[in-house]
Amino acid sequence: MNNHKYSSNDGFAYLKAIAAGDIPAPTLSLDVKFWAHEPHNPLIGSIVGFSQFEHSAYGTQKTVIVEREHGDVVSAILTDYLQKGMVMQNGEIGDLILIEKQGQKRSQHGKTFNKFQFVIQKQ
Repeated sequence: MNNHKYSSNDGFAYLKAIAAGDIPAPTLSLDVKFWAHEPHNPLIGSIVGFSQFEHSAYGTQKTVIVEREHGDVVSAILTDYLQKGMVMQNGEIGDLILIEKQGQKRSQHGKTFNKFQFVIQKQ
């Protein structure tokens, strides 16, 4: 979703252009693929939505739906850490996002956890 040419003083210009039919809205359909958190394979793109689903073993899983630079749309599970980061950085539709799993680390108490780099760039 390249809304740079719509980023004037009107923060809603991009959404207004979609509403007016000047540009197509991002599609959130069955074409959305799950993106796997793999070490050193960053997810970089624009937030186009949020969703959730019920996992048989883990319960409700919250996701962020991201349109990547080349137009493909993926859904990434938001771990507890990533959900907190989303709240702390006030991640919203239209913001740019970077999620990168940086591998596993061991806490001072010996528990293993996934280390992430997580950045929201406000638009």
